[in-house]
This record gives sequence, C-alpha cells and structure tokens, in this order.
Amino acid sequence: MIIPAKYHEFIRFGLVGVANTMVHAGIVIALMEALAPPAFLANGVAFVFANLMSYSLNSRFTFKTPVSFLGYRRFLLVSLVSLTLTLLITLVVEYLGWHYGVGLIMVILVVPVLNYMVMKVWAFAPVH
Repeated sequence: MIIPAKYHEFIRFGLVGVANTMVHAGIVIALMEALAPPAFLANGVAFVFANLMSYSLNSRFTFKTPVSFLGYRRFLLVSLVSLTLTLLITLVVEYLGWHYGVGLIMVILVVPVLNYMVMKVWAFAPVH
C-alpha cells in the first residue's frame, strides 16, 4: 500500500514519538534499576533527555527545519501544554467516574493530533 505524500510528515512525527517514548522508558528503567531514585525524579530526568531528542529529530527529520534555541523554546512550550492537556483529560475522566481506559484512549487519539498541528503551524513555523 502506497501512502500519499501528504501523510509522510505526520507519519515521521509518529515515528519520532514512538522512538521518544522508548528512550523515555529506557532512561526511567535504567535509572530505577541502577540508582533507585524516586520515580518522579527518574521520569523528570527522562523527560529532559527525551524532550531534547524529540525536538532534534522533529526539527531535522519531521519538519526539516534548523535546530535553534527559539525553536526549542516553542517546542518545549507545546510539550508542556500537551502534558497539561493530558492531565486535564485524565482528571475530567476520573472526576466523571469513567474507567481510566476512556481517558487513556482520549489522550492517545486527541493529544498527538493536536500536538502535531500546533507543532506544524507554530513551533516549527519559519520565524520572520
């Protein structure tokens, strides 16, 4: 099956997301097994490394833009807004008494698509 070219960028974005998730998980597991810090600390360290990697790969591979400090600041802001949206969806689903799986599905279906759109039109848009 040949995938139309208009979807290639979104697919690359998804591949970077998968790689980013694996790096994050790998760092958390390595830190937890080797040093046994509090889990939130291991996840914080993993977030920093995975976020920098995600920016670099999305900049070069997905959106084909140069890496820059301004670009990273925008990317980080979008990442933090996406995290906030993820937590908000989760809290609302929990408040409504729905199964956590509903929130997880909503997060998986909504957040990456919105994240991609904001990344495309703002975070990786050319700076004038």
